[in-house]
Amino acid sequence: MGARRRATSSTMSEQRPGAPRVFIDSNVLLYARDDRFPEKQERARLWLATLSARNTAVVSPQVLGEIHNALLRGRIRVAADEVRRTTLAIETWSHGATDLELIASAWSLRAQTGFQWWDCVILGSAIRAGCRYLLSEDFQHGREVEGITIVDPFQAGPETIMADH
Repeated sequence: MGARRRATSSTMSEQRPGAPRVFIDSNVLLYARDDRFPEKQERARLWLATLSARNTAVVSPQVLGEIHNALLRGRIRVAADEVRRTTLAIETWSHGATDLELIASAWSLRAQTGFQWWDCVILGSAIRAGCRYLLSEDFQHGREVEGITIVDPFQAGPETIMADH
């Protein structure tokens, strides 16, 4: 466990100077694996490659859990051993925990935005992790909430947020 934390800290310290941190919702990661939607798959993979190369990708334990759940339930056909490899590959991007402070933040965000409960937990995780953007198709593209801009990865490419950085 400690070695994994050190890897996370090391990864974040190598982030490009001035590059904004981007929180990735589970839907983007799942589309990157889903052959049924080739256009979304291509766009999701472009986003992930760009954010990975810049060391600016962030997820939460909730996102990891959602990916596990979707893959284990067979939403996307993946071999059982591949499910674990998939999440291990992005665990170093994971930050924070779902604790009482995050739950309180999610309640506040729900009152402020009217978003669905689990979306507010995601948004709270992104805020806590110091992200500038939240990448998801499940929110309102372009909306700003507490300093985070929501970006629908299927409406905008990575160049829209990386151009100035």
